[in-house]
Amino acid sequence: MPVDKNDRAYTGRVIGSEKVAGLCQFANASEAAAGFRKDRALAANRLANALGDPKRMFDSFNVEPLSAAVGGGAATGTAGDENILYSGANAYEYSPKGTQTILAPKLGAAGLDINMDQTDNDGVEIVPGSNSLIGRYAKTIGTDASFEFRVSLSIADVSGTDDCLIGFRKVQAYQANVDDYTDMAAFNIESGDIKIETILNNAATSTTDTTQNLADGGSVELKVRVLNNGACEFFIDGAAPTVTAAFTFDSGDVVIPFIFFLNASDVAGAVQLLELEVGRVL
Repeated sequence: MPVDKNDRAYTGRVIGSEKVAGLCQFANASEAAAGFRKDRALAANRLANALGDPKRMFDSFNVEPLSAAVGGGAATGTAGDENILYSGANAYEYSPKGTQTILAPKLGAAGLDINMDQTDNDGVEIVPGSNSLIGRYAKTIGTDASFEFRVSLSIADVSGTDDCLIGFRKVQAYQANVDDYTDMAAFNIESGDIKIETILNNAATSTTDTTQNLADGGSVELKVRVLNNGACEFFIDGAAPTVTAAFTFDSGDVVIPFIFFLNASDVAGAVQLLELEVGRVL
């Protein structure tokens, strides 16, 4: 099994002078400094990723990513263009919003900074795998087992977000306006307010204010879970929101995980993905 210095998995073998009994994870340097034990059981999600489970992916964004245009050549920054990002662990498809002169997300101080140009009405949409009916993380409601999408992120200036969505949408061509997707269930951080936004069958966007907030420079973990029957569950930092929403995708819909970010006039500064996880519910 490959050894990674930041997130290592072992199977009862001797590493240096240490014997690891069973599969476990070693704390990286920052975790050790914060007081985490050096040897701890590998959580089910990390175990699935370590063993190459094709139904799940995990990313902690600790290397500078590579980018290219879909089909080959250099990545491009025109609205609606389709590019590929490789994080060193996983592949993503992304599409600029507005006109970007910085052509790809890059590694920031704490994670993957997706803000790029930091210009009003510029942004990006990111899809783990690809925006395709046959994409690795595309799921069919009523056919596939329950699945979820979890993202931990931080925003330097929350007043600078027009949109910062994390959730699932129907597989469709990229849209400049997130409200133009026909079916969606996602969190949206707007000026620090954490909201739930849903769209069903091309109706108007329904917005629910969870009454929970994100402060400048703070971080939050958001997770959207979709059950086999299409019913959605929402979690903020591992718990149900103070105020939540009821939403169910139609049977037969094919949906994908997505992140949709757009700057307001104040611009958000660094918008960093700290961790990302998607796949079947374990």
